[in-house]
Amino acid sequence: MRSMDKTIKFTYVMIIFVYLFLIATNVEAYKNRCFRDSDCPKEMCNHPKIPKCVNNAYCKCVVAMYFPPK
Repeated sequence: MRSMDKTIKFTYVMIIFVYLFLIATNVEAYKNRCFRDSDCPKEMCNHPKIPKCVNNAYCKCVVAMYFPPK
């Protein structure tokens, strides 16, 4: 019975370790970080949309309209 307990515990520990490893390696997945509109890559959006910096955090494609300068 003790051997089975150790095996199950080891399995749970390995699952948690692998999960944390995957989360830690995905930290830089947030590629389009920006502070102003010019930080956003122009090629990320199709024609009617343009890239905009939202909340000084990430780039988002929005419909092209007049946006007054900040």
